[in-house]
Amino acid sequence: MKTTRARVRFASVAGVAVIGLVLTGCSSGSSASDDAKSGQDSRGPITYVQGKDNSNVVRPLIAKWNKAHPDEKVTFKEQSDQADQQHDDLVQHFQAKDANYDVVDVDVVWTAEFAAKGWLTPLTGSMKIDTSKLLPATVKTATYNDTLYAAPQTSDGALLYYRKDLVKTPPTTWADMMKDCDIAKQAGIGCYAGQFAKY
Repeated sequence: MKTTRARVRFASVAGVAVIGLVLTGCSSGSSASDDAKSGQDSRGPITYVQGKDNSNVVRPLIAKWNKAHPDEKVTFKEQSDQADQQHDDLVQHFQAKDANYDVVDVDVVWTAEFAAKGWLTPLTGSMKIDTSKLLPATVKTATYNDTLYAAPQTSDGALLYYRKDLVKTPPTTWADMMKDCDIAKQAGIGCYAGQFAKY
C-alpha cells in the first residue's frame, strides 16, 4: 500500500482536472477504506501519472518537489495526449492493481467511475483537504456519494471574449450571441470561433 500523506502534499503542490490518490496493492480480503487508512502515514517515492505535458508545466513542478523532498521523489509517467487512451491506460493499471500508479490526473468525468470501483482513495480523515477556497463546481466534480475523492487543480471554464468596439453590450445567452452575428458579418469578420476537437 503506497498511498501517503506526502502524496496529498504533492497533489496540492503539483497544481497541474483533478488529481486522485490511487488505492494500490489492495488485498482481496480488505476493504478499500481499510487499505486507504493503513497507508496514510507511509512515505516513499511517488509515481505521478498524467496525460501529455505539452506546456511543460509538470516537469518544473516535479523538479521543485524533488529538490525539497529528496526522500519522497516523484517520477512522472506521461501518458498519451488522447483522453480516451489516458482513461484506458488508467483502467488497465487499476484492474491489474499496479502498485506503481500513486497519484493520477483524473478527468472529471472519470471520478465517479473510479471511485465506485474502489480505485481512488477517499480524501477524508488525515487525507482531508481544505476545499473552502475552491470553486464549488470543481469540488463537486471531484466528489462521489458525498465524499471527496480527488483534489481539484485546474478548471476548463469557458470564457467568451467580445469586441467592445463592435458589441456595446455583451450577450448573456446563446440566442443573444447569435443575434450579434449580424454585427460581425457587417464588419466582414467571423461570428464565433471555439474549440470543437473530438476525442
